[in-house]
Amino acid sequence: MATIKLLLVSIVFLMFSCSDDSQDTSIPKETDVTLLYSKNPKGYNELYKLHKGEETLLLSDSNYDFWWPKVSPDASKILVYRSVVNSEKNHDDYLNAELLVMNIDGANSKVLLPKNANGWNAQGVCRWNKDGTKILMCAEVETNVGLQWRLVETNALGKNPKILSNHWAIDCNYSTDNSTVVFMGFANNELSFDLTKLELQKGIYNKESNTVTNIVSLTQNSTRDHDPDFSPDNTKIVFSGGNVEYSNVDLLLYDLVTKKESVLLDNANSNGGSMCWSPDGKYVYFHSLEVFKTPFRIKKINVATKEMQTVLETADNSYGFYHPEAY
Repeated sequence: MATIKLLLVSIVFLMFSCSDDSQDTSIPKETDVTLLYSKNPKGYNELYKLHKGEETLLLSDSNYDFWWPKVSPDASKILVYRSVVNSEKNHDDYLNAELLVMNIDGANSKVLLPKNANGWNAQGVCRWNKDGTKILMCAEVETNVGLQWRLVETNALGKNPKILSNHWAIDCNYSTDNSTVVFMGFANNELSFDLTKLELQKGIYNKESNTVTNIVSLTQNSTRDHDPDFSPDNTKIVFSGGNVEYSNVDLLLYDLVTKKESVLLDNANSNGGSMCWSPDGKYVYFHSLEVFKTPFRIKKINVATKEMQTVLETADNSYGFYHPEAY
C-alpha cells in the first residue's frame, strides 16, 4: 500500500531513453511566460529555463537527475529534487530523492532534505506556501501499521518537519490563499490497491497548529487521479485522471464554485506531470507522452478555448521534457 505512488508507468518513461551521444535537437518556442523544466538529451535530467525563446541551463551533473522545479512566490528561489541517475527511472525517484534549494539563476544550490531525512523512506512533490515561509510535501514515514505516505510541512530551510494529518496522502498542494490543502487519497481514508479509487481530497489547513482537518473527497470518479494545482484566482483545480496503467491520462478541472468536475483535455496521450497555471490563469502547462510514438513533450492548453500548443519538443524524438513550472 505504501508504495502506490511509486507504481507509475515506468515502462512508459523508459521507452524513449537515450544515450550520452544524443544530439540536442530541441525546438524551443516562444511562450508568454518563463518556464523551468527538465530534459535528458545526455541520458540524465538537467534543469533548464526558457525565457522569450532562449534556453538556459541551470543545473547539470552527470551523476544526478534533477526534477520537479518549484519557484518561490517572490521568484527568488527554486526548489528542485535530485536523485542518483537510474537507467530504469527517468524522473520522480522518490525513494532516492533529495530536496535542493537554489537561487533563481541556478546559483548557490544546497541540499535542504537529504535522502532519508528525518527517517523518511521516500519524499516528493514539494510546494511553497504563498509567502515562501513553509514547504509542503509528501513523505513515506513509519506508522503503527507500517510505511505510509503522509502530508508533511517544514519551514523554508527544510527544518521543523510536521506531519499534518494521519490520512494517507500523495500529490499535495496549498490553495493560493493557504486556507486549504489538497492531495490525492482515498475516500474516508479507506486504502485500496485499486488506483482508480484515488480521489481529489481537500482539508482545512491551520498553520498555527500544523494540521489538516475536515478532509473530504471532492471527486467520486473512476479515474486514477494525480497532481492537483489551484488556478491563480483560487476558483479551479486542474488535475490528471487516467487509467490504472496511467498510459491514457486526461486533464480534468474541478470548479470550487460549482463543485463540479469537467474535462479539460481528452485524447489518447498520457498527460499531466507537475502541471501548473500561467500567472494570468489563461493556460495550463503540462507534459505529454504519445505512447509508442513520441517522448514527453511540454504543452500548454487554453483553459477557455481548449486550444493546445506544443511548447517544447525534439525534432527526432530522441529524448523527453518533464515537469514544467511557469512564472
